[in-house]
Amino acid sequence: MKKAIGFLLWLAGHVVNVLTLAGACVYLWGVVAWMHAPLAGALGVTAAMALLPLALAWVCRTIGKRLWKNLPAGAPSPSRARRWLLAGAGIVFVGACGSLVRTGLVEHQCSVERSRTWATHEADTRRNGFERVCPGDLARFDISFKSLASSTRKLAFTPVDLTHTPFARFESLGGRAESVGDVPSRLYRGFRMPDGHRVTLFEHDMSADGSRSWRNPRDEPERINGLPARLVVLEDNTGTAVSLLSWFEGRRGYQLWIDANVARVPLRGQLFALAASLPHAVPACPNEPPPAPLRFDADGNPVDEPMPEMLTRTQADALADGSKRPCR
Repeated sequence: MKKAIGFLLWLAGHVVNVLTLAGACVYLWGVVAWMHAPLAGALGVTAAMALLPLALAWVCRTIGKRLWKNLPAGAPSPSRARRWLLAGAGIVFVGACGSLVRTGLVEHQCSVERSRTWATHEADTRRNGFERVCPGDLARFDISFKSLASSTRKLAFTPVDLTHTPFARFESLGGRAESVGDVPSRLYRGFRMPDGHRVTLFEHDMSADGSRSWRNPRDEPERINGLPARLVVLEDNTGTAVSLLSWFEGRRGYQLWIDANVARVPLRGQLFALAASLPHAVPACPNEPPPAPLRFDADGNPVDEPMPEMLTRTQADALADGSKRPCR
């Protein structure tokens, strides 16, 4: 019985090890490849989450091995170097867990406080010209870039040419493609300005994947080459900020952001000038049937159109596989 329990504990330790490492790999792939989180930060968070189950797995394996193989309880103590190594690993583990818990608590407190004072929060945003947010709200703007050549190799659309724009004078940080369904119809391109600020240009060709987007016209008071646009300025309590300018040109959606608060730093004019310098986009699907106009309810929200009772073979194929859309 003792040996059986020991064997099960030893086996459980190995199973937990494998499952933890597999889960860590899946999590890393998701946050880095899909959410574009920086690799170093993702590794730190993953390590903090994986340390506890890995430590428990090690305890299970150790105890199980002693019971299974009848090892004496008073086994030789580990060497001094190994003791120092274990002590260091324990300190790192405690520090990582503490950092993870502290980050979670700060984010939770920030979200709760904002919910409680939402009316005041909105008034402060209008008065200051920017919105105070939690640090986690800015994480999605921290893009991990790859080589621009590899990012654009399999794109389903042609990104706008930046050769004759001010972007050509900036240092390129690379790019990153993103798919909608199985169609690579989005592209991020990063740049560093001469003054050190980072600028990111995002393009989404909705004609390539058949998606659509909408926005309440009241939320687009700005203008880019005559097109309605929206400027959102966000800043957390550490002073980290993002100024995001977004607009649509036909079926091409644009977002341009800079890691600065343009309500405080005199970069608003330069941000708008960069947006206005972009040439006209060539849609991936120029012969795409125009989407049906959106209908809105009394609150300004779009009303979903009812699904047709029957679909043609072409329509069914297009829904299942974006590459089989009629324009192709």
